[in-house]
Amino acid sequence: MRSRAGVRFGILGPLEVTVDGVALAVGGPKPRALLAALLLHPGVVVSTDRLSAAVWGEDPPHDALGTLRAYVSRLRAALEPLPQGERLAYRAPGYVLTVGDDELDAARFARLVDAVRGCSASGDHHRAVDLLDSGLALWRGGALAEFDLVPLDADAEVARLEELRLVALELRAEALLALGRGAEVVPEIEGLVARLPGREPLAVLLMRALYASGRQSDALTVYRDLRRRLRDELGVDPAATTQLVHRRLLEQDPTLLPAPRREQGNLPHRGSSFVGRQTELEQVAAALERAPVLTLTGVGGVGKSRLALQVAAAVRERFADGVWSCELAPLADGDGIGYTVAAALRVQQRHGLSIEETIVQYLRGRRTLLLLDNCEHVLVSAGRLADRLVAECPGVVVLATSREPLGVGGEQVWPVPPLRQADGVTLFVQRARATRPDYRPGPAAARRAAEICRRLDGLPLAIELAAARMRVMNEGELAERLDDRRLLTDGTSRAQPRHQSLDAAIEWSYRLLTEQEQTLFVRLSVFASGADLVAVHAVCGERGADEADTLDLLAALVDKSMVVPVDTPSGTRYRLLETLRAFGRARLSGEAALARRDAEYYAGLAVRAARELQGPDEKAWVQRALPDADNLRAAFEHAMLDQDVDLALRLSASLPEVLQMRFGFEAAGWAERALGLAPPDHPLFPAAVGAAARGAWNVGDFDHALDLVARAAGRSPGRGTARSGYPEDVEADVGLYRGHVEPALRHYSAVAAAARRDADPIRLVWALYYVAVCHAVRRTPELGLPAATECLQLATGTDNPSAMSLARYALGLVLKKSDPAAALPLLDEAATGAASVNNFWWEGIALMEAASTRAVHGDPEEAGRAFLVVLDHWDRVGDWTQQWLNLRYIVRLLVRGGAGEEALTLHRCLLAAGKPSPLDAARAARLLDGPDGPAWTGAAARGDALSGAEAVLLARSALLAL
Repeated sequence: MRSRAGVRFGILGPLEVTVDGVALAVGGPKPRALLAALLLHPGVVVSTDRLSAAVWGEDPPHDALGTLRAYVSRLRAALEPLPQGERLAYRAPGYVLTVGDDELDAARFARLVDAVRGCSASGDHHRAVDLLDSGLALWRGGALAEFDLVPLDADAEVARLEELRLVALELRAEALLALGRGAEVVPEIEGLVARLPGREPLAVLLMRALYASGRQSDALTVYRDLRRRLRDELGVDPAATTQLVHRRLLEQDPTLLPAPRREQGNLPHRGSSFVGRQTELEQVAAALERAPVLTLTGVGGVGKSRLALQVAAAVRERFADGVWSCELAPLADGDGIGYTVAAALRVQQRHGLSIEETIVQYLRGRRTLLLLDNCEHVLVSAGRLADRLVAECPGVVVLATSREPLGVGGEQVWPVPPLRQADGVTLFVQRARATRPDYRPGPAAARRAAEICRRLDGLPLAIELAAARMRVMNEGELAERLDDRRLLTDGTSRAQPRHQSLDAAIEWSYRLLTEQEQTLFVRLSVFASGADLVAVHAVCGERGADEADTLDLLAALVDKSMVVPVDTPSGTRYRLLETLRAFGRARLSGEAALARRDAEYYAGLAVRAARELQGPDEKAWVQRALPDADNLRAAFEHAMLDQDVDLALRLSASLPEVLQMRFGFEAAGWAERALGLAPPDHPLFPAAVGAAARGAWNVGDFDHALDLVARAAGRSPGRGTARSGYPEDVEADVGLYRGHVEPALRHYSAVAAAARRDADPIRLVWALYYVAVCHAVRRTPELGLPAATECLQLATGTDNPSAMSLARYALGLVLKKSDPAAALPLLDEAATGAASVNNFWWEGIALMEAASTRAVHGDPEEAGRAFLVVLDHWDRVGDWTQQWLNLRYIVRLLVRGGAGEEALTLHRCLLAAGKPSPLDAARAARLLDGPDGPAWTGAAARGDALSGAEAVLLARSALLAL
């Protein structure tokens, strides 16, 4: 039986009945106990004796049956207006309560858990997590926590529900482990293990999560604690399955870790529930099967972005290569759209390609949904990119949000309507409860809430702003203030009615702020993509105020729905919805002074981050600085607009350490632009040259890199410059990649000697790393062993993750042939350390060397899995110098694994691209002349015509078949 209205009965917490999100009054404690007893057995006759015991326990009144009938009559009166006819009926020897299939939270929770078991069996772990998050969100506390369970005769049923809740938590942990998100599992499961120390499945999950997080010793400690407790308390050993996991931990069994997987996207975590729009959700999801470009249009505040994110989450499983959300609102114009989309995809610019060409090439062979959010101010650029993507990438679907269509071929435009009234009321009630948890509107209040939603045209943002006022007024007072006709017009005849309603709601909410709150709200619009508390205080805080004062004002703006808090790994950030930000910017007075303050702050942040990223707190500074990429871009553009050479060069000299190694090479272009303003004798000029030249080197434009290096005229930057930002190093690296090993070795040997004299450990670690690499390239790795050993000793002293990563890589590289057993852990640790600080290039080369070492000295199947990870890594990072090297390693593995045809095809592909192949002519001829040789000739010849991207696809397919 399906419910025809938003009727919900809740027993997973205090007893609750709601209709369309509005609480329904069902009486005092005794009628509530009666209803609880009926809800524990929905659709089943509950005898009057059991109901009497539920209401009064062992001491019923003299006329218990008559009083019980009176309570039933009151309940029936409260419930009868609900749909489905007679809800509460007498059936001898008691009463039965009819409940729809989706009306009782406990039944919905049980169905979700059943559905998750099917998802887990089919490997759909993303959907399993989504379903479990939805199910666990139904719990508002202990089941029927307000009642004494003994009179209710509810012990067994509540115990069943609590057990099912534990099972759901275990299933969620299993799914997260399968997705490689073990670190997320640890805190939650640790708490459960502490509460239920004898529950073996929880202990096993904690052991596996700790191991997946690199904490093997902690995982073994959990097992020892469990075994001691079981022996001391029960006289038994852990179960055989638990002991098996323990043995696998000791053996470092790789199957304890999730199999390599392709990335599934970057959809943000939804901090609030999605209300209504079920029909729209289904229709847009269906439309995405027909249209290569679908644009959700509508006025600001109608919920385009929220609907788009919900649709993207719903269709995620259709797209094998993930669903990726790209927020375009922070862009001042369309020039940076390519870099912004690439950053969202976590793709870096490829050698010899523009950023747009890089995106197209990366997506060409993938099945992906790309969400372009807030396109209206960059309409031409967004439309051009979308048009190219759907023309050249048949597996890509673009979902856009904009106040007007993109205007590209094949576009389907889908206007987003306002919320239906019932959904608007539900949203109003939910958001009101965010500031007043006890808010439970009765029928009259619900009618006034419905009138408020109607007069706000069903616009979600306007409704949320109005609901935030329920902390200080009731529905009637709120409705009265909407009668101020001045608030229902924006003063122009051109504005559409719904624009007027939204403007009125924002204007009204703004007027109700205190003067200090108004000032802070307007100033917050200076940030391109939100900011943390430190930045808000530094840029927007009143002179003489302390940070606590700024936080108080921020908290007030959050309470009033004017500011959105966002949890990040580095702490809370605060942002304005784009509609509110536009409202604030229109009222920004003294914009030049505030923009200057903003630019100065972010230049200072970049300088400090560049310094701290070379120290022990690198990870914390990566987490702090990377979310501010849009703010750093805005700071640089302000410096260029003002022709502020010092500010532009401070940013340019710092950003190689902050952005280029982790985010993309856009900042190298900023450095080159800054050089056009700067005099060559400026102290930061050589560092800016290094930043620009390294960017050209990164994308394979070696000639341009050398031209830029020449502009430094032999000057070297000062101590503390970004590791990759020295012009003379770029020149040596170009020579090394062109085969000129000896000059590079001489250069880095000289750098090492200078760094020793200057007592500069970070510079010395870098130089010794390259000395070891040069010896490995010369095929004399034993000569590089002293440099690599010293490099690791020095790096360990710095406690800097990137320094330790490249040092471990250097030592692993020179040991990989002579002592592979020692080299492999070093290479694995190098990759893990680099990944922990988003240092994607170092991570990639360490992953690749580890895979190649396993291919020669280890299990071919394990090596094949490792190479799949490396293929995807270089495809995303965009370094084709490394990808071609990776394909050489894969050719060797395919020959070893008996995949001669695929190896020969890749061999021909390497030669056609002008790259060396590991197969000499004689070995390639032997493969052709093998037992199946003649049949291979045509297939292998295809290698001559394969592009690099096609070669990667072939390699991936061959590795999967090994």
